[in-house]
Amino acid sequence: MRHLNSISKDKFLKEPMNFNKYTNKDLLKYAVGSNLYMNALMDILKKIDKLKNIGTITICFEDSLREIDIEAGEDNVIASLNKLYKRILIGKSNMDKLPLIFIRVRNITQFINFSYKLSKENLELITGFIFPKFNSNNGLNYLEHLVDIEKEFSEKVYGMPILESEEVLYKENRIKEILKLKTLIDEYKGSILNIRVGGTDFSSKFGLRRSRGRSIYDIGVISNCLSDIVNIFGRCNEEYIISAPVWEYFSNDINSKEVKGLIKEIEMDKENGFCGKTIIHPSQGIYVNSMYSVSYEDYIDATNIIRLKKEGGVFKGYKNNKMNEVSPHYNWANRICNMAKVYGVLNENISYYDLFREVDYRSED
Repeated sequence: MRHLNSISKDKFLKEPMNFNKYTNKDLLKYAVGSNLYMNALMDILKKIDKLKNIGTITICFEDSLREIDIEAGEDNVIASLNKLYKRILIGKSNMDKLPLIFIRVRNITQFINFSYKLSKENLELITGFIFPKFNSNNGLNYLEHLVDIEKEFSEKVYGMPILESEEVLYKENRIKEILKLKTLIDEYKGSILNIRVGGTDFSSKFGLRRSRGRSIYDIGVISNCLSDIVNIFGRCNEEYIISAPVWEYFSNDINSKEVKGLIKEIEMDKENGFCGKTIIHPSQGIYVNSMYSVSYEDYIDATNIIRLKKEGGVFKGYKNNKMNEVSPHYNWANRICNMAKVYGVLNENISYYDLFREVDYRSED
């Protein structure tokens, strides 16, 4: 799989790389990108066949499913994975063109029960599991069972905890809880692909919902919590990638308030240290992944900073419009170069909007 696969090659100085679940984790953690959630009862193969510009899907057993539908959802997912594996064996599907597939479990009990139904072939198609409402009370159970699955099947699978519980949100508990989670997650760092955050769940605790004209960063009580999560998990020496909360509005009209709001929020996600975003409609994928592609200007500056690491010093940036200090800007440059591999580098004078205009959004429904 590669991101932005329907975009013309002439838009890129360097095209996005190909990746799959076995790609080196140092790059794969950036590649989650726009992560499309879908209900476990859907026609999963049909959805996969229609995907464009999206490299990651998550099949959800939690909020999108009623309790009475869990067993039917599990049966549907396993049947879909079996069909997909057979298609690969007979050459009708290509493993290298599949999206990263994650399973968002409902709770620890459902995670354990569902995992007992999986086969080695199923696990070869699953990149990992997402753990909702992950906290210091249930987290160890999730991570221990994840490692048990890896050992039993001799197959790499990743975990992605979602920080969205009251323990993380409420101020009187927050720092103590996040530090507990950090200690726990550090012990299983090799199995953690992304840290995810639940903006909708956080907002619900206060009866809030951002409008189309506002971003999650305009809701002070939520923005404050997100900042603390980034402060503890987002430090460069920690090597964690934190994915941004879902944007709840969608439209096929690039000039709509829904799309303009999404673009504004992605810009803020990037400025605040997030990489990638949960999405709930296929049309949102092009915006997320395009905006994580690297501009020509940033790429030239970043590569020059890395080239001069040993020498250090200060120099003018590309276009003579900024100061590049090698030492303080090195971590930024390294992040830019990793994203350049995964999302590509745009040619000079090409903008994100040039990528947006290439897509037929009606085909993304």
